Amino acid sequence: MTRPHLLVLGNSAAALTAVRAYRAHGGAARVTMVSAEACAAYSPVLTTYYLRGTVEEEALYLCDAAGYSALEVACRFGIAALELDAEAQTVTLSDGSRLSYDQLLIATGASPRRIGGDLDPEAAAEVCYLRTLADARRIRERAAGAAHVVVLGAGLVSLQVATALARPDRRVTCIVSSQQILSQNIDAEAAGLLRAHVERSANVEFVFGTDVTGLEQADGGYRVGLGSGAELTADLVVAGKGIAPNLGFVDRSQLRADRGLVVDRTMKTSRRDVYAAGDVCECRNRVTRRREPVTNWIDACEQGRIAGANLAGHEVTTPGSVAENVTTLFGLSVASIGITRPDETRGLGQLARHDERRSRYRRLFLRDGKLVGAALVGDISDAGVLRSVIVGGADVGRTPEQLLLRPATYADVLSRNARPRGATH
Repeated sequence: MTRPHLLVLGNSAAALTAVRAYRAHGGAARVTMVSAEACAAYSPVLTTYYLRGTVEEEALYLCDAAGYSALEVACRFGIAALELDAEAQTVTLSDGSRLSYDQLLIATGASPRRIGGDLDPEAAAEVCYLRTLADARRIRERAAGAAHVVVLGAGLVSLQVATALARPDRRVTCIVSSQQILSQNIDAEAAGLLRAHVERSANVEFVFGTDVTGLEQADGGYRVGLGSGAELTADLVVAGKGIAPNLGFVDRSQLRADRGLVVDRTMKTSRRDVYAAGDVCECRNRVTRRREPVTNWIDACEQGRIAGANLAGHEVTTPGSVAENVTTLFGLSVASIGITRPDETRGLGQLARHDERRSRYRRLFLRDGKLVGAALVGDISDAGVLRSVIVGGADVGRTPEQLLLRPATYADVLSRNARPRGATH
């Protein structure tokens, strides 16, 4: 009897976690993993540290040849999926081959949104992005000897690139279309604190309220025109203007998709033999209660685990995803958990505390008296505890006002939720 075939498209957090869960739950099918990247799985979270030179490339990898062999995975790396025929259960690949499957997991992730429009095509093609290890290598190579770097955007990726590249002998200018940094993550007051810290501690300048309207190659570098009429010269241009799911090979008449592939609580798509996980899909956000993409490493791994278990025949469901970002920018820690986007927090109760002397900031967001979001700058020691409160209703024995004044600890959670000795209920 021919063994069934599980085809996995992708080779990052969601895909690798899914295969591990599949095998752990007794999944016995042949597994083929196809990835457009020609290398083993690695941690994209660490690529900015690789840019800084504080982490070597060897430390980025999550799996090696022996690891894939132990999972009994046939690897087809450096080959992209070009066309999915979900009716015929086949995927056509960039090398001209076609693979059939019995079950399919789509975990192809997302790619940066490219700039273009009226910009010079040749100059636009030279703009760098940071999403993959190959991107990081390219930036690192081109940054060598660069005296001025222009970064388009001031979201998490853009600021992480600025953090990695800024140094006393290299100027970094961030062009920001909005009026604040991290406009998709934190409120204006928190952003102002972070901006002031950056401008004090690093050779970084922010230009707000304008976009790039012109870009051309000049004198071995670039001439960057702004909507304000100003013009900059740069040795390197890096863009961080959002991401889009890698769905170009998917026929949307065969699989339901909106901003990403729509999945249910088992990570199943609109077809019973096709699952999806990670940045390529959208599922229920357990805090906003809406179906939307949630793109972070923790959720990608959790979605992969759920998908792998269900592909192996074990019915497991996810309670939903959680928007969460924790990073360090120019030596200052920043965390946003749950609902923190300014466009989503209108109408919510809010409590804030700003310790300007110690560069610490806390803002809590409440719905019907319950914590649904937290933005922290400086001291983020209780980010994990606050996440437990936001998504699981953990009892820390404190009112929101008390949480604002003093960080909670896991000891608080344990002490409030532990059963008395001898209790039976």
